[in-house]
Amino acid sequence: MTRARGFTLVEVLVVAVMIAVIAGLAVDLAGGGAYERMDAASRFIDADLALARGRALATPADPVLFRPAADGRGYWIARASTPDVPIDGPNGPVTVRFGEGRASAATGVRIRWRGSIRDARFGPFGGVMDPVPAFDLAVDGADERATITFDPLDGDHAVVYRPL
Repeated sequence: MTRARGFTLVEVLVVAVMIAVIAGLAVDLAGGGAYERMDAASRFIDADLALARGRALATPADPVLFRPAADGRGYWIARASTPDVPIDGPNGPVTVRFGEGRASAATGVRIRWRGSIRDARFGPFGGVMDPVPAFDLAVDGADERATITFDPLDGDHAVVYRPL
């Protein structure tokens, strides 16, 4: 009597679990979904806005601004007297380009400003100077969007995620 050769159920299940784990890691390493990339961008913005507010409080004579790049793929923090020159932060000039360097997790994210206001200016008491801006974050080819709004009195901001 000859036995047919094959795999046991346990062997098939072990291989299936290994393939699922490897596939999960590959998806995670590939850059995550649109929400994760937008969340990464909003966390960079959050940290840098806090730095901008702190610098504005430290030197009230020269407001500090958050300025998105013209193509929307990044931003920098600068003084109002030199708006095209990023200020120095703890690790060099405070400039971020989504999808590059420390912001590599935010690939494909764009900042779109609403209306004609291109930057947020923080005044001597840390509040946002008039006019008060609002920005949208969006990921290329995705349906999600986040809106960043500012409180004019204290300069604090809120990020609201929503579908398009």
